[in-house]
Amino acid sequence: MSSQPSNNALVQQLQLLLTGYGYNFYNKTDQARADDLLVRERASYYLSQAVSTLAQLRSEYHIRFIPPLTRANPDPPQEAMAQLRALEAAQQALAKVESSIRGMSVPSQDRIWWRFRQEQALLMQLLNFDLLLVRDSEQIYQYVSRMTPEDWSNQSSILHQMTQQLARSVTERERFLLLQL
Repeated sequence: MSSQPSNNALVQQLQLLLTGYGYNFYNKTDQARADDLLVRERASYYLSQAVSTLAQLRSEYHIRFIPPLTRANPDPPQEAMAQLRALEAAQQALAKVESSIRGMSVPSQDRIWWRFRQEQALLMQLLNFDLLLVRDSEQIYQYVSRMTPEDWSNQSSILHQMTQQLARSVTERERFLLLQL
């Protein structure tokens, strides 16, 4: 049975009965929509783990490289404080990308758009974008989980590049969705 609406009242009622009044687990389009949500959740999970790992790394960096303040030395080392601020900025950048992935839109199921687009093909293309997001998010998480406080000053630029690449992928996905509508 087609997922497209029908003008026949009997067929409409049958579609409602078979789809559970709105969602059909056996329909390829609905499966693609659910898969899209699952894949984006996985990308968001990897990024949230990377953010928490960076928070732990920031704490370890603070303990290791910023000595307790004394009367003789009341100011912390400026270089170490700059690295600590860079760690916090990287953590915030990843958190921002993670929240944008979690809030990404998916085309709605409405009768008006069914006439103008091939929904299943669109959802499969979005799923390919989202699989790229998962791959990049997992790479970021793996990279961050291998970092030590001593590595941070040498490897912060690589993490910044990886985060920018992921943010570009997020923007490309949103632009693709806007162009298709």
